[in-house]
Amino acid sequence: MATSQSRQFTYQFPPETRELDANTTAEDLSEVYTKWAETYDSYTTDSKYMAPQSCSLRLQEFLSDKDARILDAGAGTGLCGAVLKEFGYSNLDALDITSAMLEIAMKKGVYKNYIIGHMGGGHTLTIPTDTYDAVICAGVFTRGHVHSDGLDELLRIVKPGGILSFTVRQDCADDPAYGFASKIKEFSSNGAWKLLSRTTEDYHAPTANYGSCVADVYTFQVA
Repeated sequence: MATSQSRQFTYQFPPETRELDANTTAEDLSEVYTKWAETYDSYTTDSKYMAPQSCSLRLQEFLSDKDARILDAGAGTGLCGAVLKEFGYSNLDALDITSAMLEIAMKKGVYKNYIIGHMGGGHTLTIPTDTYDAVICAGVFTRGHVHSDGLDELLRIVKPGGILSFTVRQDCADDPAYGFASKIKEFSSNGAWKLLSRTTEDYHAPTANYGSCVADVYTFQVA
């Protein structure tokens, strides 16, 4: 396990995300990933993208029911789903901002339902309240992507007593423009969820071309 104190942020952004920042719109983000979909899996291999494995490991620590209904929020090309399938989970749905990424995910054959939607930014998901036993969200809360208000929607769609596991990358974890520190504190203080685990893990393991960075991996039980 890495620590934010022992690892400097040396990650080199790929051209696809280099211009993204806190002002990036959902429409801009959708355009980026629509163009990137066909080569995205190759990039994750080359950059040693570890968030799906790290987040899935934390979720399975607290979710023993292999038939639990799980949403992969920000599923992309299905990297988390593939890991969860290896862990024995079979009742998986995928949510992503663009159909192009979900079309790649479909080829992996791990999800039952595919949902296009955006978390946060004033957007409301079409998913009913208290739908899922668990939600996993890896690689979404990062620079130029979804802000902390995305957590409101994820909290809404998890059943009481359910599990929510997500990553927050180190370059935006304490940035007030994204609001993660204050949002996590708010939901902890008002009893909306209970912290089960917080670890700091490799997000991108070190490589010569991409450098490296870490993320906090949170797992909460929803009240």
